[in-house]
Amino acid sequence: MKEIQARNALIVSCMRKAGYTGFGGDGLQAAQAPDNATALPAGAWGYLGTAVAGVQGFHPPKRALPRPTGPAAGSGEAYDSARVDCDRQAAERIGSPSDPGTELVGRLFDESIAATGRDTRVTAATGEWSACMTAAGFKADAPAALPDRFRAAPDVTPAERATALADADCTGRSNLAGIWFAVLAGYQRQLIDRNAQALTAQKEAVRAQDAKLARLLAGDGS
Repeated sequence: MKEIQARNALIVSCMRKAGYTGFGGDGLQAAQAPDNATALPAGAWGYLGTAVAGVQGFHPPKRALPRPTGPAAGSGEAYDSARVDCDRQAAERIGSPSDPGTELVGRLFDESIAATGRDTRVTAATGEWSACMTAAGFKADAPAALPDRFRAAPDVTPAERATALADADCTGRSNLAGIWFAVLAGYQRQLIDRNAQALTAQKEAVRAQDAKLARLLAGDGS
């Protein structure tokens, strides 16, 4: 969230220098840590946690959107032009780690996920999970397809909760999640070893970016 904090601070400072002294950050992205509780507890590895399954099913918990705070600092063409210019200046000052490195990390992650899905240990555990689900009355070939069955429903239904509970139970019985994550970690370690030099360069770029953001937040540099 440091990048959002630095960006917001730069925009606020820029707008005030442009004459909008009452600008308090209206319309800026909230600089708060993500709420991991909103993530779906189900995936290719099966459902994690019967307590959650019995409450939210395959829906993430509803979360109130943050309300804008502070009075509007201005409006009109001049105000809009200043906002666009300040957004541009903030983006230029912050920059970003090297795109090739970011693309590499994403590509390696995708490769690890694909390799995990093909691994015979995972396919065997998924087959055991599927047999367990069928025996419980909820026919399914793979865990990842279950959330799609209920995605369109605005609220959690009893049928969805029952399916999620069965998923969580079968995930535990088959140890699908334990196997899936262990296999994933193994493939990721292999990919890290094979791409150590490029990943080290990306790590240094991220560290430099983090130090730059810290200076910007402190108002000590660009």
